Amino acid sequence: MSDNLVDVRELKKYYPITGGVFRRHLADVRAVDGVDLAVRRGECLGLVGESGCGKTTLGKTLLRLHDVTSGRVYFDQDPAAVEEVEALLRSADARQRARARPLLKKIDLTRMGARDLLALRQKIQIVFQDPTNSLDPRMLVKDIVAEPLTAQHLIGPKEVRDRVLELLGIVGLTADHLMRYPHEFSGGQRQRIAIARALATGPEFVLMDEPTSALDVSVQAQILNLLKRLQAEFKLTYLFVTHHLLVVKYISNRIAVMYLGKINEIGPTAEIFASPRHPYTRALLSAIPVPDPETKREKIILSGDVPNPVSPPTGCRFHPRCQYAKEVCRNIEPVLERVDGGERMVACHRWREI
Repeated sequence: MSDNLVDVRELKKYYPITGGVFRRHLADVRAVDGVDLAVRRGECLGLVGESGCGKTTLGKTLLRLHDVTSGRVYFDQDPAAVEEVEALLRSADARQRARARPLLKKIDLTRMGARDLLALRQKIQIVFQDPTNSLDPRMLVKDIVAEPLTAQHLIGPKEVRDRVLELLGIVGLTADHLMRYPHEFSGGQRQRIAIARALATGPEFVLMDEPTSALDVSVQAQILNLLKRLQAEFKLTYLFVTHHLLVVKYISNRIAVMYLGKINEIGPTAEIFASPRHPYTRALLSAIPVPDPETKREKIILSGDVPNPVSPPTGCRFHPRCQYAKEVCRNIEPVLERVDGGERMVACHRWREI
């Protein structure tokens, strides 16, 4: 059994731009552009970055809520089988690469058939950002939470009500809430309902797409504590998408920092907060407010605007806003490399100088 529950290789998601009478293809919005990422079994990996950097698109694409442009997503696969397929894909021999296609249909989530994908849906779930929009306003809570159970035919009709009550109890709700509609609840209660629905099939992996950003601060703390308790109790694996760095510091074991469709830095949470090595990570952390007016701290103000993802800069995508940029940054795209032989990886030509 692999340590990595989710293994993402060279994932790309482009949105075409068309124009003219015949709707010709003019260009692409490169929302996710060649991401390699692994989510370890039982951990919470935080995915952070500015709005529009591709965090949510990456999460939804690896769950195949969006079809991929290219790349592979391996979920709970034998690492030997994964490496065998990857070796075939890297081969210069076209016949060897052709051998990988039938293998990919069996182990690559992005190429699975409808029947295999339906079975896999039991193991992967998502909690959306805004529970007001993710819960059907015309359905009662008992039907919302029961929907995954009935869609997957996991239990009989007689057991559904007991299972729904059990799930509501897990997230802190009661039988009094069964016959109500979503609009009758507060934001925090609606998010608890969404979490109960996500837990219904007994998943192993849950994508948390900014689950606390639409909530008040006090309610955020309650939901975060609930998520941590559920992770320990049910041995869940999270990919936690957020732009709130203090939230990700509290809940995540590791952090991946994303900018303009690419991962710039990834490593243990404590290490990244203590000594960020990518200039973009440093800028993000410097923006965290300190609740002490006497504390003086350097605040890094990035120059310019985020580049257009339709035509991203050559070389390092962050170089137009980076104070450390040199000629090599403008011409050669950096790849993730290990920092001092540890767990952390950085995609920056000049990380040793930071």
